[in-house]
Amino acid sequence: MKKEELKGLIQKYKDNQLTAAELQRLKEFFHTQEFDSVFDQTTEELFLERGDSTVGVNSEQIYDNISREIHPHKKQPYRLRNWLYISTASVAAAILLSFYLNPSILSKSTEEAALAKQEQMAILPGGAKAKLVLEDGKIVDLANLSTDTTLQLAGYKIYKNAKGELTYTLTDAKIASTGLYNTIVTPKGGEYNLQLPDGSKIFVNASSTIRYPLQFDKAKREVELDGEAYFEVKQMIQNNNSIPFIVKTREQTLKVLGTSFNINSYSDRIETTLVEGKVQLSYPNKKGGLLTPNQQSRYHSSQGAFEIKDVDPFYTIAWKDGNFAFENTSLSTVMKDLERWYDVEIEYRGNFSKIRFSGTISKYESIDKVLRAIELTGSVKFKIQERRIIVMS
Repeated sequence: MKKEELKGLIQKYKDNQLTAAELQRLKEFFHTQEFDSVFDQTTEELFLERGDSTVGVNSEQIYDNISREIHPHKKQPYRLRNWLYISTASVAAAILLSFYLNPSILSKSTEEAALAKQEQMAILPGGAKAKLVLEDGKIVDLANLSTDTTLQLAGYKIYKNAKGELTYTLTDAKIASTGLYNTIVTPKGGEYNLQLPDGSKIFVNASSTIRYPLQFDKAKREVELDGEAYFEVKQMIQNNNSIPFIVKTREQTLKVLGTSFNINSYSDRIETTLVEGKVQLSYPNKKGGLLTPNQQSRYHSSQGAFEIKDVDPFYTIAWKDGNFAFENTSLSTVMKDLERWYDVEIEYRGNFSKIRFSGTISKYESIDKVLRAIELTGSVKFKIQERRIIVMS
């Protein structure tokens, strides 16, 4: 603690204006190694500035009490302190005694600490939160970046619009040859939307990472995904040739020209769901195939197995429109979605492998309401302990 800060706190104490947080700050300082030196200098300067040495307590005795509070098992040395030091020291000493002996202050401090812990433990829906990792390794916390803000960087601009979405604009044509990449990383309870320089849009779900170049080359447009994202790819034509858009997700390579699709790779299974257009899938083991709208492919990384089936894309892409949507979905899959979105831990007390759930509910509802909806099946109950959800039969 600097002397000027200590002066201000002591003066605020004398004026009965100290908050509980400021009292806690003083208490913490009393327990530091720098207390003796800074305290003596500060109290002397404060007295010379204010010219006030009246506190109305036994300052020598209080100073001894402070020392014993700080070093309870250490024999207290005798300190030769002139009347100036003693009188001003009693101000800070009285602060410490008031903290320890005044029940109302202790109560207020305890109450504020409890409220702070309660706020930290509150389970809230996720939102637009992500880190933007630039080519040079610098990190931009997008949650703290104001809307309607433009970041001017070397050769390009990033604009965060009123909806919180990112849009890229190139300001230097030479950037195409530099091979610069940006990466979006979403945490649990976070998601983010961005528009690439070619006009394609990407909706990134929680606990996901997507890496993309700032300028695509003339032969292909390629990005890398880990987690889940929904893509709206804009067709791009140069010299009468369509430039393919490629998404690499572990072993899977997806190739499109212009289409909308969702990729989910949270587990060892990569699910690709096509909404519009056509996509070509390929894998190292030469398996793969062509997807048409309302089809979903599943590639099992551990087994190398590949399959295609017809689905209703609504349930797969509901997350990007702000909803949870399940159709005969296993309870473990449902809870994993809640775990990512609400940033909680899930604990199972029993075997729930046979329980399935169907339903649709807003992702922005309270966790209690979502859990109550699942409990209506009559086959499962939930208990919340801080940030842990316990699943019980």
